This record gives sequence, structure tokens and C-alpha cells, in this order.
Amino acid sequence: MPDDAFGQMVLDFRRDDLAERPRYRRDDDDLTEAHLAGYFEQPSDWHPIERDLFSAVTGRVLDAGCGVGRHALALQERGHDVLAVDRSPGAVALARERGVTDAVVGDLRRPPGNGFDTVVALGKQLGLGSSLADLRTTLSELAAVTRPGGRLVADVDALDRADPETGAAHRTQPGVAYRTFRVEYDGLAGPWTDLLLLTPSRFRTAVSETPWSVDAFVGTETDGSAYGVRLSLPGQ
Repeated sequence: MPDDAFGQMVLDFRRDDLAERPRYRRDDDDLTEAHLAGYFEQPSDWHPIERDLFSAVTGRVLDAGCGVGRHALALQERGHDVLAVDRSPGAVALARERGVTDAVVGDLRRPPGNGFDTVVALGKQLGLGSSLADLRTTLSELAAVTRPGGRLVADVDALDRADPETGAAHRTQPGVAYRTFRVEYDGLAGPWTDLLLLTPSRFRTAVSETPWSVDAFVGTETDGSAYGVRLSLPGQ
């Protein structure tokens, strides 16, 4: 089994006890230093896309890919009932330590619980995978645990821009690519992770083959590294 390198690095960072500077390794062996402060940002420091998407969150929430709990904590403070899920045991332990009431280890493609009003999939969690089929599977699984009329908010890696990550990505078809990376820290190596990069038009195509509908794109008018999406399910 791969190591929980991500969980160990965020635990050590929080305790001001990093053994070394963690790194992200791409599958072409390019190494990038991990900047960890972003995982702990307060809402006032969030990207405008995240703040915009948060305005659409209602009711009971599934925080899919919660990390150390920065979104779950903000949602709890707003009075939401939140189930926070992440595949990293260390991150989940830290989320609980920081005050997330209900945080569990799990896979967002097989989410625990049901009856959620809103799914929050920030941190590029919705794009886990290497194909539009992977995205459709994720969306369909999340729809199955969301109430009729429910919502999903997410950020997605952009593709149509001049950027080193885009240049290093594996292009599979027009408007679709993926990059592969893992976390390495203190002798630990996390699982290799594929992450989609999509144009908004290709994202809309994938959504059209799921129960969801696209309500809005957020931030596509800027030349940024990501854009936001707001999706909804049909009502009863």
C-alpha cells in the first residue's frame, strides 16, 4: 500500500515539526516544493472562486476530499451539518483535531452517507482520474447520495492556458488532459494521483451524461489556473 505521505506532512507542518521540505513529484520526475500554508487558509484568504462557490452551499453538506478541514470548519461555523471525507488518515485525524465534528476516512467515489443537500468538492477533487469517463463516474456516484434538487460546487483545473503544468500534461483528446503526481516526504511516497485538466466545454459535455446539470461556470473569464462550477440535480 502507498504511504500516507500527505497526512504525515500536514500533521508535521501543523506541529511545526517538518523533517524536511515536502515535494510533489510528477511522473516525468519533475519535483516541486510543497507550500503547505494554503491547506490551512482562513476564508478571508481564499481565492475569489472559492468564496463565490460557497455562497451556493445550502443544507446538509458532504465535503468530498476534505483535507485538513479548511472548508468543513468554515461550513460548520455557518451552521451546516457537514460530513467530511478524505482518503488520507493523517489529514482526517488533523481535521478532527482542528474541530471538524464528523470527519471520516473514505473515497469520494464511494461516499458514505446519503441525503446531502450540497456536495463541496474543492481542491480539484472532482477531477480525480485520467478521462471523462472517470469524471462521469465520480459525478454519478455523488449524485446517488444527494437529494433531488441538490447542488454540487467544485473547482476544476483549466487547460487552455500557457502553463508548465498544462505543457507537461498527457493530452488524451481535444480539451482534455491529465497530469500525474504524488507527494514525497521524509522517506514516504504517497499514491500516484491522476488529475484532469479540462476546458469548460469538455466539462459540460461530461456533465450532460450524468444526472447533474451545469448551472454556472465561475472565473472562466480570467486567465487563471482553475475555474469553478455550480451543478444541480432535478427536483422531485
